[in-house]
Amino acid sequence: MWVKCFLLATVFFTLALAKVRLINNGYEGVIIAINPDIRENHAILRRLEAFLTATSATLFKATRNQLYFREFIIVVPETWKPRQRYENALDVELDRAQIIIDRSNPAYGDAPYVKQYAECGSPGLYIHLTPGYLLDDAVVQKWGKPEKTIVHEWAHLRWGLFDEYPIDAQDDAFYRYAGLWQPTRCSTEVEGSILNEYTSKRCEFDFYTGKPEKNCRFFPRMAANKAASSLMFMQYLDSIVEFCDDPATAPRHLKHNYLAPNRQNRLCNYKSAWEVMKKHEDFAKPKKRLPDGTDTRPRFRYVQAHPRKRVLVLDTSGSMTGASLSVLKQAASNYILSCIETGSKLGIVQFNTNASTLSNLMEVKSERDRFNLIDALPMQAEGKTSIGAGLKKGVEVLTKYGEAPGGSIILITDGKENEGPYLRDLRPALMRRGIVVHALAYGQRAEQSIAALSQETGGKTFFYSGSQNSTALIDGLAATVATENSFVHNANVPQSIMTVAGLVKKNDTFSGTFYVDSTIGKETSLTFSYSAYIEVKVQGPSEVYIAEKFPESFRYDTSSKVLKVLIPGDSEAGMWAYHVSTNGTQSSVTVNIQSKSRVPGMDVLQINSWIPQQGEIQFNTTQKFGIYAEVLKGKAPVLDAKVVASIERPQSTPVDLDLYDNGVGADIIKGDGVYAASILPRDLLGDGRYNIKVKVLGIEGKTSVVVAATGTSSRSLDVQGSGQQLSTQTEPVDNFQRVTSAGEFRLRGYPGSGAGQEVFRDEMAPSRITDLKVISYNFDNFTAVIQWTAVGDDMERGTAFRYNIHVSEEFHQLLTDRKSTSLILNEHVIKGHLDAPGPSGTTEELVILLNATSLKDNLTIFMGVHAVDRAGNEGELSNVVSLSPAHETSVPRVPVSDSWSTNTYLAIILPLALVCVALLLAGVTLLVSRARRSKSESFEQAELSTTHSVHSLDIDHMNYMFDGEYRKRLPEDIDTWSRGSI
Repeated sequence: MWVKCFLLATVFFTLALAKVRLINNGYEGVIIAINPDIRENHAILRRLEAFLTATSATLFKATRNQLYFREFIIVVPETWKPRQRYENALDVELDRAQIIIDRSNPAYGDAPYVKQYAECGSPGLYIHLTPGYLLDDAVVQKWGKPEKTIVHEWAHLRWGLFDEYPIDAQDDAFYRYAGLWQPTRCSTEVEGSILNEYTSKRCEFDFYTGKPEKNCRFFPRMAANKAASSLMFMQYLDSIVEFCDDPATAPRHLKHNYLAPNRQNRLCNYKSAWEVMKKHEDFAKPKKRLPDGTDTRPRFRYVQAHPRKRVLVLDTSGSMTGASLSVLKQAASNYILSCIETGSKLGIVQFNTNASTLSNLMEVKSERDRFNLIDALPMQAEGKTSIGAGLKKGVEVLTKYGEAPGGSIILITDGKENEGPYLRDLRPALMRRGIVVHALAYGQRAEQSIAALSQETGGKTFFYSGSQNSTALIDGLAATVATENSFVHNANVPQSIMTVAGLVKKNDTFSGTFYVDSTIGKETSLTFSYSAYIEVKVQGPSEVYIAEKFPESFRYDTSSKVLKVLIPGDSEAGMWAYHVSTNGTQSSVTVNIQSKSRVPGMDVLQINSWIPQQGEIQFNTTQKFGIYAEVLKGKAPVLDAKVVASIERPQSTPVDLDLYDNGVGADIIKGDGVYAASILPRDLLGDGRYNIKVKVLGIEGKTSVVVAATGTSSRSLDVQGSGQQLSTQTEPVDNFQRVTSAGEFRLRGYPGSGAGQEVFRDEMAPSRITDLKVISYNFDNFTAVIQWTAVGDDMERGTAFRYNIHVSEEFHQLLTDRKSTSLILNEHVIKGHLDAPGPSGTTEELVILLNATSLKDNLTIFMGVHAVDRAGNEGELSNVVSLSPAHETSVPRVPVSDSWSTNTYLAIILPLALVCVALLLAGVTLLVSRARRSKSESFEQAELSTTHSVHSLDIDHMNYMFDGEYRKRLPEDIDTWSRGSI
């Protein structure tokens, strides 16, 4: 069933990677968008052409003569001067870029990166390149040849591959196998040296375990390295031109290192890059391998952004009579007054049996223009429902008076189409003209095929239940504007701070508070929709009442029953309040609060949210899918915010889900600003439409934003690095609020009619643990300290029932037949509890006793853990960690410590050294002889103990190069430790 969910996700993803077309081996329609804040510089365009032309040839070779880039569409911002070669950009080209050119992200600097949010094989959000990376040769060369770096990022974006160097806290620069310490690398053919990353000198080693010191890193041989893979590891090496492949069947130079503790192995269940790629639709059908010398040069088409043009296409059929038409007018008025940006164009169309134009495209330049558009909204409802007629008229409005192609239609309807022309009749014209259709379904009876039309044209679909307490119609309309500006920020587009609905009664007050933070505050507005006349007061942080001092800020539209309160000047940062009262019996009130960037070009706090499964979903008791929200300041991740998704359900109250950025369950990467939660069967209640509203709250003193970072995270590996954990520097943020709509999905096949959760069994297992790591181990008493993050009873929700820890001498046995492996039982747990897991998201730490008989002759043992719930559902096995003993040593088993004082050395080390020297002088001949025999026997034993399965690694080719000399590392050979090489 999860495969079905994944297919749904890939069929419709709101960022529309499917818009890239693969035709006869060539990608077409790859969109590159330049942020309007980037100063006009045509050197950027020239560099893009040069870099991407080389990238196409590199991709061709890396995919074994199967794929290349045939066409790029570069979207030039409207802030640049028009040129004759610039065509008019379509809205779908403005909103669905695969590559963005923008200012640097503080978390990554000028490093190219892809923001990935979903499981292995799922597409990323976009590739981010900076002007600094494109224009400065010194910056470019930090990551090697740009064509290989961009192929590396394309593999993240398109095929859902992950990095093969250590970047997460659970990764390690070195791991041990059959008595040998190995660098985390892929493939094992990559040659190099191990050096202290700060001193560039030879590393020290722990005399007890032989492990390289904390600051020790693997540095590859830059020239004449014989490794050919992998581009997901050290893409900057000249010799590396391919991706790693199946460790069992691929040639040695392409074999994937499944033992390396890295993100690719952990999140892709130890599959190689090629094994993941071959499951993607790009490789689903065997591609003809083109001959060497094929012309892979792409063509470049330039389009220029333009002010947005939109048409509201509103249903005024008989089913919209009465209160429904009033709600529709209020939502449309709210949208016109608060959501659309100044300088954009808007038209209005109504449809019933036929369609008519209520307003041609009007440029919105002032408040007066907005109220003129409100005056044009429909006054009555009657007749049948011809959605096709409304769309056809909308197309006419968008193309009237020689308007350029493109534009958006925002369709709102509450019924099924029962009069021609029909949706299917309009689809070709919409696609041909590049018009995006966003659809809002008003009620459960609304035409279902509007979702498919939105999907095909690149739009989003939203649902409004009609509930008095729902703000979904306002949220959806606002989200159509926010979605159009989610990649490249437009300072004219307001940020939605809060939406809320309620009821105010006579002699009572409907009040609320909201925050205006330091990144916004320009043109802050509160828009109130009401059913009976209301009076409003707005109070600022300094106790100033807007009603008293600025009465001109209040604008009523009595026809649509909407009041807009515009706070003059720049709003003071801090907590504001509103107070609503009425002289009538009662009044239903909806509040929408928005504000713009305080200073042009300033990075604002913002939220983008999405559900990959916009469409129809068949209910299944094991079904799970994610909801995601990215919280950013500019492009920098915002950490430790409170994010909540509210799901409106058919004929039931909404349910709230907390979204987390903790690397558990639906959230795959901790601390990247993407918050996630799984929507589970227990969250669903009945067939029909579901809508999701997402709210974020930043808490002063807790929430922070990344302002600088060291390490690699999800960015490309630079030539000075071999992979290390990301270390971030953060700054606190003000209290802030944001709200948006993630859209709707439809469910069918729910058991019973509105029945509760008891109608189906619990078949949802805990989520997979992906951060298991060995903190320490002691082979004197055969104990190890292991740690991981707790998962839940159902995915990341709740508390699991128990853990099972599996141990095997064969790596592949854990992956393919874990039931035949050994178990760590309760009596083997010295500290901690297998049967008492902590709540999801907490840290688990156990001290376990290992089987001494398994730890012999330098044999490596492998370990994995999975959670089990009370119903007996077992989660997938975690990432696998390895342990390898060190029995033979010729030095005292005392760890190296940088904290020892001079007195400590004199009191302990010096006497021991004198004794050792005396012993050495007395028996040097005997020791040399024994050492030679020991080396020979140890090497033979290591050869015998190596697993000979299809997953075995070639140990002879897993050694380091030092100063150009290839040295074999014999198990626990202390002579090599003292020389600083292994």
